[in-house]
Amino acid sequence: MGKIGPRIAIILLGLVGYGLTMARTVSFWDCGEYIAASNVLGIPHPPGNPLFILLGRVFILLFGWLGGPAFAVNLLSAISSILCCLLIFEITVKILPKELDRRNLLGFFAASISLFGNTFWFNAVEASAYNVSMLVIMLQIWSFLKWKKNNNNKYLLFILYISFLGLGIHTFCLLPLPAIFTFVLITKLKHRPSRAHPALRAPLSHRSTNCSRGETQLLLAPLLIILALSSQLYLPIRSSTEPLMNQNNPAVLENFKDVLSRKQYGEMSMFERALYRRGALINQFGISENIGYLGHHLNQWVPAPLEAQKLWTFLHRIIFQFLIIAVFAGIWVLRKNTGVMLIAAMFFLSSVGLVLYLNMADGTKPDSYRVKIWNSQVKELRKFVPDSIPNLTDISKINTALSFYISIPEEIRENWLEVASAAEGLRVLFAWNDALQKQDKKMPLPPKAVHREVRNRDYFFTPAFLFFAIMAAVACSKVPRFTTLGLMFAWAIPFALNFDSNNRSKDFIARDFAMNALNSIPQNGILISYGDNDTFPLWYMQMAENYRTDVVVINEALAYSDWYREQVSRTYPDLNVVESGNDFIRDVIRNNWPERSVNFMLGARAEDYEEFSENMHLIGLVRNLGMEKPKADSLLLANLTANYRFGELKARGQEANEQTIRIYGYLAKVALGKEPSEEQKKVLLTQF
Repeated sequence: MGKIGPRIAIILLGLVGYGLTMARTVSFWDCGEYIAASNVLGIPHPPGNPLFILLGRVFILLFGWLGGPAFAVNLLSAISSILCCLLIFEITVKILPKELDRRNLLGFFAASISLFGNTFWFNAVEASAYNVSMLVIMLQIWSFLKWKKNNNNKYLLFILYISFLGLGIHTFCLLPLPAIFTFVLITKLKHRPSRAHPALRAPLSHRSTNCSRGETQLLLAPLLIILALSSQLYLPIRSSTEPLMNQNNPAVLENFKDVLSRKQYGEMSMFERALYRRGALINQFGISENIGYLGHHLNQWVPAPLEAQKLWTFLHRIIFQFLIIAVFAGIWVLRKNTGVMLIAAMFFLSSVGLVLYLNMADGTKPDSYRVKIWNSQVKELRKFVPDSIPNLTDISKINTALSFYISIPEEIRENWLEVASAAEGLRVLFAWNDALQKQDKKMPLPPKAVHREVRNRDYFFTPAFLFFAIMAAVACSKVPRFTTLGLMFAWAIPFALNFDSNNRSKDFIARDFAMNALNSIPQNGILISYGDNDTFPLWYMQMAENYRTDVVVINEALAYSDWYREQVSRTYPDLNVVESGNDFIRDVIRNNWPERSVNFMLGARAEDYEEFSENMHLIGLVRNLGMEKPKADSLLLANLTANYRFGELKARGQEANEQTIRIYGYLAKVALGKEPSEEQKKVLLTQF
């Protein structure tokens, strides 16, 4: 392969592959929020992603005319992904020995399979900050290799600058810094002139010049970091103008600090949280639903999901785990190559390191922060418990025993508690409780296990998959030439196998969902939502497409925050609200209903609001407060068979799409019991 040919081929493959599969509109999860924020120059959830939002706005201005704000921000991800893979090609070529005549072929192999790796492709065709941050990461690695070749410290300054600049895109951008500067230090120590050979020392004048340059660079480094971090000033500056989306109101200094530290997601730092495992290591590192690293890795290029046919799954795991070991063996042969070792270090940092750091929950252990509080309480209470009573055992064992104790019939509980070895920890807990009660002290129950991660978390390991592709290409440099020719077309395998699950070109489920929900609401009505997936698409429709802006959308989860209640008051000045207290939602209802229609997204429970009305019936994707049952049933049928739009109801392996399709199926089942007409019945049975 020539010098220009592989680069052009990578660009063309990316343009064709992503052009065929890129989402034309909004997707679930953070996409709707990011697109809406980019369109109105707003502020999304912490840490705010200011540079990504600004880039999204630039792309809307440049390309929004082609297909609207969603298309433009999706295009930002696609273009960044192609550029990232071009850098993967350059990096692979640079770290391979110069005398190797297959460098371009191997570089193309690494770049092309990266283009169509399952996770990378998924992020490339929607409004996601992950692949934009991957571009920054690869730019850092490329810059290190340029420094290693030229020994020009301007590349190190550039790395420092783009790392902190990239914080405005995603915190991933800081990931390479520890490894890069460790390798810089090793390289400098390795090539430092020996003190035993004065002839090797530079002349005094030359040393003075070097010293002067070094001092200049020392001064430049903090200045560049400050300059790079200046993108974060977008948050308080833009917040002070009160944009339509102004999460956490970072115009206030204390709020600004909370946004940067992601306080919204817990008081405990990620480093501290990592010290207490929120899941079993075998689940976090192995093959486990939503969280297992090995399972994510094995499914990148030749997928075999957990629910796949058992024999194929077994063979797939055996074969590809063997291939992983073979790649490691090939890398070990080239362990004296600094560039290769940096890539290997980055792989382990972004796989093993991130597994330990992210500490994802598997549903078996409590949250780290709650464990910390409980341990602190137990430590304080220990002095009130006699020494004859032993210390409490592992929280997970206590919870398991307690759950079993509660589940068994009352008549056998005491006997089980007395004799079962599995009940030892529970016996100690009850002994503590009895001892503390005698002193008017209360024994806190151990925190319950936090639920398993609610969605597939493979995207966190995107850099690991990219670095592994480079490692695979490097390992292939040690096999006979004739066996590497097929690598030119290796991309075709993941392209074919991952195409359907990543083809979002006809995926309008999230947009249709938002339109259907908004169209369920009468003019100037109120819609109360709960989580990300039932809120972000609504924000997208209102802020990016200016659709049904008359509907007041209030997120219940955010309504406990002062900044959000104040924002609702400013955004909807004609809404009668009380800005303080934890009963904000009830105050909104009390002060506006029944004059204004009040509606809840599907997850609402009627019994939670029975103080206002005994009626909170389904009329589609929402429940209406106060509508009589016959009218609600009629509207439910009309919405599902005539008023709603559905497009192509295919999940394509996306959890949110699957959940939405199940919701429509549930609604159709309910509607079939509402005496539909023959025509309506036919639609319900065929559509869903």
